[in-house]
Amino acid sequence: MTEKEIISGRQSNLIKKDEINFLDLLVVFLNRKRLIIMFTMGAALLSLIISLLLPNMFIATARVLPPRPPKTGLFSAITQATGAIGGLLRNMEDSTTSELYVGILKSRSVADALIEKFGLKELYNMKYMTHVYKNLEKNSDFKISRDDGIISISVMDRDPRRAAEMANYYVEMLDKKNQKVNTSEGQRKREFLDKRLEKVKKDLIDAENALREFQEKYKLFSIEEQAKVAIEGAARIKSEIIITQTELEVLKQFGTVRQNEAIMLKAKIDELQDQLEGIEVGSAKNNIDTQKENEKNSNFYIPFKEIPELGLQLTRLMREAKIQEKVFEIITTEYEMAKIEEAKDVNTIQMLDNAVPPDKKSAPRRLTIVFLSTVSALLISVSYVFFIEFLNKIRKSDPAKFQIILNSVNFSRKKIKILNRN
Repeated sequence: MTEKEIISGRQSNLIKKDEINFLDLLVVFLNRKRLIIMFTMGAALLSLIISLLLPNMFIATARVLPPRPPKTGLFSAITQATGAIGGLLRNMEDSTTSELYVGILKSRSVADALIEKFGLKELYNMKYMTHVYKNLEKNSDFKISRDDGIISISVMDRDPRRAAEMANYYVEMLDKKNQKVNTSEGQRKREFLDKRLEKVKKDLIDAENALREFQEKYKLFSIEEQAKVAIEGAARIKSEIIITQTELEVLKQFGTVRQNEAIMLKAKIDELQDQLEGIEVGSAKNNIDTQKENEKNSNFYIPFKEIPELGLQLTRLMREAKIQEKVFEIITTEYEMAKIEEAKDVNTIQMLDNAVPPDKKSAPRRLTIVFLSTVSALLISVSYVFFIEFLNKIRKSDPAKFQIILNSVNFSRKKIKILNRN
């Protein structure tokens, strides 16, 4: 017999063996078809009954656009910066704001307000508040859109009207909580600026008196035009640094909630410090507009160290007076705006879509329940039948091994009788 004939014979035997195994499985299936059909149909009927007994659930959704934190003065200009970094920081700010509002929605105080208003403890028929909180959390969903920061507030309930009312009440409570937080922030900012304004007034008076005394002593009242331009540029930058530092101190009172804004302010302060250094000691990095038409495209200031001694002292005194004057103007404006912000009582949340009672149920999906239950029952029954057949074969071929298997799986006497009958 050749090698090819041997290989061909082996392949033929394997095919016949596979056919026999398939036929054996088919025979087992047909022999136990009644059990399989009854178990599957019973599970399908039971799942149908259970799904029909489940109450219809409705989901109502409200969509809101949280406002950005109010910005005034210099800080507004910083956050409106252009370029990739400015856009990235604004996106970080929007994301943080939306997450903050979702945190408010998930707070226990908001949950308590809903439980009390809608009588959820009695409605859910629960004894412990812990279970009521969990059930409300399960029936409430808050999602943030990555593209625009819009918050979707969804509530699921048996009553479509109540679901809509609860979703809208979430928005109402969010607005109230946010107003309270903003009022508190406005009050703290106003109190801080009030103290800072008093200090700035004193600094301005001191700077003006020092300049007057110097001019009276040395009879020196003017400096050359180029030095005057440098004074104005340095004064403007120094005042911006002081105002930015003031904004940063205000933000520090709010902890890590406004951390992204604080990062922007620190970056702005570093940039302004570099520009000021360029004016005072001379630097090629200096690139500051003087805000004068004839100097608009100029990037050069005479360094202070090149001004004669008396002129240098006068320059510094004039610069300090201008700095304090600009700081006083900006702090006064900020203080007035903080008082307005503290006193205002308007809606802080922009409602995009009110929640309306849904006209179509969201759950249960009865067809899906019945289908999955039927398929699962079919697989379980078929697996059970083949497992029983497997045990029967072992019982006939190797009784000792069969007894070991029975002992290991702790079969009941009823199941052993079923096997023995087969």
